[in-house]
Amino acid sequence: MRISSNLFFQTGLNSINAQQADLVHLYKQVGSGKRMVTPSDDPLAAAQAINVSQTLAMGERYAANRQVASRNLGTEDNVLRTVTLQLQDVKTRLVEAGNGTMSDVDRSMLSEVLQAARDSLLNLANSTDGNGQYLFSGSKGNTPAFNDAGQYMGDSSQRLIQVDQTRQLAGADLGIDIFSRAAPGTTGFVTIPGAGNSGTGVFGKTVVTDASGGTAIGKKVDITFEVDGSGGLQYQVYLDGVRDTSGPYPYTDDTNTLLGGAYGVSVDFSGVPNTNPGDTFTLIPQNTNYSVSKDSTMSIANVSKLNTSDPFTIGYDVNGDYTVEPSPLVITQPGSAEKPVLVIGDGSGNVIGEVALYGKPTPGSEATISPGSGSTSRDEFNVFATLDEIIAALATPTTDPVSAAKFQNSLNSALQRIDVTYDNIQSVSASVGTRMVEVEALNASGSSRVMEYRNQLSQLEDLDYYTAITQLQLRTTALEAAATAFQKIQNTSLFNMNR
Repeated sequence: MRISSNLFFQTGLNSINAQQADLVHLYKQVGSGKRMVTPSDDPLAAAQAINVSQTLAMGERYAANRQVASRNLGTEDNVLRTVTLQLQDVKTRLVEAGNGTMSDVDRSMLSEVLQAARDSLLNLANSTDGNGQYLFSGSKGNTPAFNDAGQYMGDSSQRLIQVDQTRQLAGADLGIDIFSRAAPGTTGFVTIPGAGNSGTGVFGKTVVTDASGGTAIGKKVDITFEVDGSGGLQYQVYLDGVRDTSGPYPYTDDTNTLLGGAYGVSVDFSGVPNTNPGDTFTLIPQNTNYSVSKDSTMSIANVSKLNTSDPFTIGYDVNGDYTVEPSPLVITQPGSAEKPVLVIGDGSGNVIGEVALYGKPTPGSEATISPGSGSTSRDEFNVFATLDEIIAALATPTTDPVSAAKFQNSLNSALQRIDVTYDNIQSVSASVGTRMVEVEALNASGSSRVMEYRNQLSQLEDLDYYTAITQLQLRTTALEAAATAFQKIQNTSLFNMNR
């Protein structure tokens, strides 16, 4: 077969170009440190590398989220420690206020001390994180959790942080769950005297006698004193605003306790209450007969007259109207009240519940309320309202038995409610500590996974420099050999061969 000169030259050129292309590819590998310069170098490894890279990026994102969660929880933990110390001092001052030898001037000075403590607590409740967001106002990070009057201004939606693939953690708790709630799992009552009481009746210790079967457990109990048919004293009981038909009950100076029996709770009581108008005392349950879902974005202050076994969802739409689901439930629009109270009906004229809100909600917010034992925030447990009341009582002179009884009732109620807040702070602090430990555990396991992902990615992508340099030398020699062979071939001719 005859081989033309053109074929000789083309074959030599192709050989040199092929060796140069291989050499350039090796140069790119050595320069980048990557085994795969293009996906075609190893299609399977390239596809695997994309998946591992995405998983690695997610792992690194989760690690960054955990750092944010750790910082926020650390800030909240510091705030709660300070709040605990402040409440301990408040409790000490309230015990001092019970000293019968204190004069009106002494109590007035004590009210100023408590006012300073109240301002300090409000400042702590409006703490911010490293980004200037208010910690305890839910999703309303730009809004202070509480206004100057101590009213909650946030919502019920916690800011959740994705700290792992299947785990979300609350980076901070809601202000209402810290400063306006009893600790979850507690069963008991706090007693609040009526603002218009004008008798000498004084309540004392409240004891739960039947936590599981008492008819008053988990319900708001109102006790109202009145005159009986013979001119004596009696008291009537209302459970969640509904008059209890088993009453009224007689009251005499020898009556040392109220309620008891089937109610499952008794209250120590002494003195002579007024009946015109009738003195009232309200027992607020630390546990409730309902719960509010954690993903709710509407701030619920209280639910009363609950008469259903099914959950329902209330909402506030962009048109400014309140809604309720499921059908056929109906809701009564509350008008423009500062603290709306929503009346929920069953569609047949029967009321199945009244829902009080902390304030006007934002459009699009909603809350799901489920019957059953729970622990939710209540206006009556608001620590700022409690302090405002006892500060006002301390600043009011006690000039007669009626004013002395009024002060003692205010003091007893404040002691109970501050104890409830203090216990709840400890519960929240324990929850924060648990979450911090979980973040540390997730950090340890997440770091191990990220290291493993990086190792897998390195095995798929990174270049073996020993092999690459050897191949580089080999390709360089091959290129030189190809060039030398081409030179010898191009010098070959019939005249040179005959010579």
